[in-house]
Amino acid sequence: MVNSRPQAFITGASSGIGEVFARRLAREGCDLVLVARRRERLEALAAELRAAPGVEVEVLPADLTREPDLRRAVERVQELGRLAYLINNAGFGTLGRFHEAEAAGQVDMHRLHVVAAVALARAALPGMVARRAGAVVNVSSVAAFTMNPGNVSYCATKLWMNAFSEGLYLEMKAAGVPVRIQALCPGFTYSEFHDVLGM
Repeated sequence: MVNSRPQAFITGASSGIGEVFARRLAREGCDLVLVARRRERLEALAAELRAAPGVEVEVLPADLTREPDLRRAVERVQELGRLAYLINNAGFGTLGRFHEAEAAGQVDMHRLHVVAAVALARAALPGMVARRAGAVVNVSSVAAFTMNPGNVSYCATKLWMNAFSEGLYLEMKAAGVPVRIQALCPGFTYSEFHDVLGM
């Protein structure tokens, strides 16, 4: 029997919003490809989700700030013939003035929020457009609507993500293609993200 279930590719899937997307889409009958840096967290979530009848869950441990890992993720997206959802959720923040912050962390934030989102959307959209179905969800933030000292790169990359999403939406609309594009801008909710920042 040919598998006709939709597929979802979720980055940052090992916790937080990404994990919530994974659980919800599994309940709705989607097969999943879960991407995050922490293999053990991914494997634990995958084992739990596989308990649902018929749900296929693949784990792809990857640090999307690193070119070889991003390339593997892009190639996997291109291989998915039933991709219905791309969830660009992976992200992180730092605290501290830009000129004092560790340079590598600032660059990596742009690589993850901007470069990885571009690469994965570019990999996903041709198939979605051809099938005239699918959705790209770019997880942004209410921080996109402000600029806070000590949080410059995070606010700037999330502002970019909103603009990128709006541009893709306008392109799909102009082309008459029913592929949905969304920038998800959650408000402040306490999560592991804030634990990492010591907030």
